[in-house]
Amino acid sequence: MDQVPRRASLAHGALFTNLDEGTAEILLDAATLRQFAAGATLFHQGDAPSQLFQVSSGSVRLTRVNPEGEQTTLRFMGAGDLVGCVAVFRRFPFPATATATEPTAALCWSAVQILDLMRRHPAISANALDTVGDRAREMVDRLAEMTDKGTEARVASVLLRLVGQVGRNGPKGVEIASPATRKDVSEMTGVSYFTVSRILGGWQRQGLVRLGRARIVVLDPGRLAQIAA
Repeated sequence: MDQVPRRASLAHGALFTNLDEGTAEILLDAATLRQFAAGATLFHQGDAPSQLFQVSSGSVRLTRVNPEGEQTTLRFMGAGDLVGCVAVFRRFPFPATATATEPTAALCWSAVQILDLMRRHPAISANALDTVGDRAREMVDRLAEMTDKGTEARVASVLLRLVGQVGRNGPKGVEIASPATRKDVSEMTGVSYFTVSRILGGWQRQGLVRLGRARIVVLDPGRLAQIAA
């Protein structure tokens, strides 16, 4: 593996938080760096959880298809995020499909490798537990948004979550790096596409966001936070 992505992963990766140098090197040495073109699939919904991924650069979209064949965007994953962790740790089929939304590099461990490393190194296991806990808390927050918040607040909450997950600071605002579309926002909020388009269009006129083709730039996150509250 190239040393540059190794160092970047060490600096940003969820599994590497607060590891001592020796443990971090053991974890890195066990990993394989894989490159994915935009649109490439890391794994499909229903696949056996044979590998764990940690995004080093780029971004990944998680989608799920329901029994009626309708696809829903669940989450975007950015640098440092673990992809497929709950399925690997709990040993059940991947509940969603993971697709690179842009050229993406990811560290990869086999399920056997990572579970063995977690058994032998409590600090790695603690980081894995923290990640699963964060995902559970996010799910609770999203369920609360669905039941407790109005439509505009839900849309604002999703935009702010995307800023935190895959936002990149630019000269005129925070660009949501993945090609997140209004359809994605609609699916992630449970709000109709028409309503999301109307809300985002209004916010663009107010100077809160700037919209482009498969692109959203947040210009005033403070105001969105007020709407989301």
